[in-house]
Amino acid sequence: MDIRGSDGIVTLQPSASQLASSKDKAVRSAEERRLDWWSIAAIAPAIIVLLGFLFLFFYGVFQSLTDLKFGRPLVHFIGLSNYAALIKTGDFWNSIRATLVYAGSAVLAEAVFGLALAKLFATEVFLARVMRPVILLPLVLPPMSVALMWTTMMDPQSGIMNYLLSLAGINRFAWISDPNTAMFSLVLIDVWTYTPFFTLIIFAGLQGINEEVREAARVNGAKGWATFLHIELPLIAPYILIAAVFRLIESLNQFDIIFGTTQGGPGNSTSVLSVRAYITAFQNLAFARGAALMVVNWMIVLIGTFAMVKLWRFVRQRVS
Repeated sequence: MDIRGSDGIVTLQPSASQLASSKDKAVRSAEERRLDWWSIAAIAPAIIVLLGFLFLFFYGVFQSLTDLKFGRPLVHFIGLSNYAALIKTGDFWNSIRATLVYAGSAVLAEAVFGLALAKLFATEVFLARVMRPVILLPLVLPPMSVALMWTTMMDPQSGIMNYLLSLAGINRFAWISDPNTAMFSLVLIDVWTYTPFFTLIIFAGLQGINEEVREAARVNGAKGWATFLHIELPLIAPYILIAAVFRLIESLNQFDIIFGTTQGGPGNSTSVLSVRAYITAFQNLAFARGAALMVVNWMIVLIGTFAMVKLWRFVRQRVS
């Protein structure tokens, strides 16, 4: 294109690269606006499952606000009446106490034993080499199988646990047959089953500590115990807490091990909320009251998890 002026002729001609660049931008803009059906198809199953869980959860909450019961043809909305009735019963508060005692004792004991085993595995002693290949075996067993196995082992008359105690000169122990020892027995089973989870997480944290940090502590005169308390423990504290979050959620919802061993007994000594909700809904056929118990259990899990996550964030910031 020629433009004539007083000073001469100026030629303006767009280059091929500029035209190609404009065309590429237009194509990319069109592609960005186009839906990526392959990506949507890839995440669709996860979205469907999530929506299904949300539907079941909110339907359970709705059930807890009704008088739904087996054999009742009409269901009426009664608001918070189920919750008000639960609060007035001693069994409800006993279940909350049992749930908190079970979860708190199990998670605390597992953290302590998991830390000890992780420190052992960080060494090259013979016992560590022997236990490493088998430490995860309890985790791969189905919880109901674990419950049945320990029920047989804890039999007061013919169980191997009392036989082993007798070899040490200790009298027979009632284990899950006595209301005073049933909760301790359940915590023992939970600790045996899930301590390897803590061990694995904490061991990973120990392996992530830079060896130069330990070496600097030794140069400054720190002994083994002081190095652990002031160097290693603060650095692996976030790992301990994140493992505790997962285990707290599972312990507060624990059903298989408890129902498979004691079914909430003897009496109501181990009747945690999950077991009481099952008995109320599927044995007493009071579905609405059972749903209310599970909603209360969910609220306890939510509060406990929120508190643990806040503590984890605080510790992680301090360590950073």
